[in-house]
Parts: sequence; structure tokens; C-alpha cells
Amino acid sequence: MKFFLITVAFMFSFNSTIKASSLEEFMTQPNELIDDKTVNDYVNIWWQWAYSMPQEFSPVRDITGEYCHVGQQGKVWFLAGGYGTSKISRRCIIPEGKYIFFPVINMVYWPKYRGSLSCENAKKYAALNNDELLSIEISLNLAQSWNPAHTRLASEECFNLLGLVPAENNPPNVYPAASDGYWVMLKPLTKGVHILKFNAMYDREKGAYSKMAQDIEYEIIVK
Repeated sequence: MKFFLITVAFMFSFNSTIKASSLEEFMTQPNELIDDKTVNDYVNIWWQWAYSMPQEFSPVRDITGEYCHVGQQGKVWFLAGGYGTSKISRRCIIPEGKYIFFPVINMVYWPKYRGSLSCENAKKYAALNNDELLSIEISLNLAQSWNPAHTRLASEECFNLLGLVPAENNPPNVYPAASDGYWVMLKPLTKGVHILKFNAMYDREKGAYSKMAQDIEYEIIVK
């Protein structure tokens, strides 16, 4: 029998006087609108953001946080994990008042060439590893929660993966793409230093990234 471990710790800012009793107190609700978009809408937008800049300035490939500001716009600030199995520690300065959205672990699928993948299959393949989650943990200083399953989100509609690449670069239409995974949208944090940690691991018997693990830490400075 497979041992299935899910542990989540979510801790609020060390320098905050507010005491949280659960993760949910600092997460937005799935149906809450932020910039006229639901939390689920940001799953697709996050992936478009991740592919909108040159690789050398990618916040996903960055191992220090030097490029965490690249491509940020609007009320929601995107944080990144890493491509494939990753252990990364970053430092990121975020303006006060920003919501923070990030994947704990997730998958995305898109067609290798036009017509090679249907939207239905893109969603299906993106879900496979997430159906076999072995462990997940999230922490931000002091408050705790023990129910991470509710953080799973998936693309409701398929999307063009390169939809945010500037038109002058003549990007191809990489559609249909779809994502599935475990995502968190935090309400704006108080000014000061916050330590965010998240890790997770798949345990699917076989398949692409079937044993992928993420172990990510951020020192977040809210100014």
C-alpha cells in the first residue's frame, strides 16, 4: 500500500501582531475576484507569464531571486517554483498591497505541433501526476493548516501558452495548453520580512516527471 503523506504548515509574518489560526485566513477564496479574475483564472495566466520573457531573465530558472520582478504587473505578484525537480532558495522584494500567487507543484501540457493534442487530452495529461501526489508542505512563519487538498486547481479553459509574449516577437499560437496542480493565492502581506517555504512530490509509477519534487524557499521583503 502506498503511503500518502500530506502535511501543510502555513505561518504568518514574524513581525506581524496578527495571529492566524489557519491557512485559510490568509488565502483568498476560489471565487474571489482579483482584477476581475478568479483565482483559478490565474493558473493559465501564470504559465503565460512564465513563458513571456527570455530564458536568461526567467524567474522560474533564476536561483537567487534576482529576476523575481520580471514581467510583474497588476495586483497579483507571481512567485515561481522550478522546472523539473528543484531545490531553490530566493530573495524577493514585493511592493506592499500585492496578492501573491504561486504553484506548490504543478504540470502543464501543450501540443508539440499544431493539431497534435486536443484540449481535453491536454487537461487529462496535466492531471495525471497530480492524482498521485505523495507529499505537500507550505509554510509562512507561524499559522498552520492541515488540509492542502483544497489548493488543487486546474485550467478550466485551454489557453495559448505564449499568449503574453509581445506581438512584435511573432510568437506562434501554442494552443491548446492546460495546467493542473496545487496553487496558493495569498492576500497582501504586511510590510517586513516573511519566510515562505513550500515543497511537494509526485509518486506516479511512470510517466514524464512522475517523481518530480519541489523544495522552494523565499525570503520575501514587503516594502
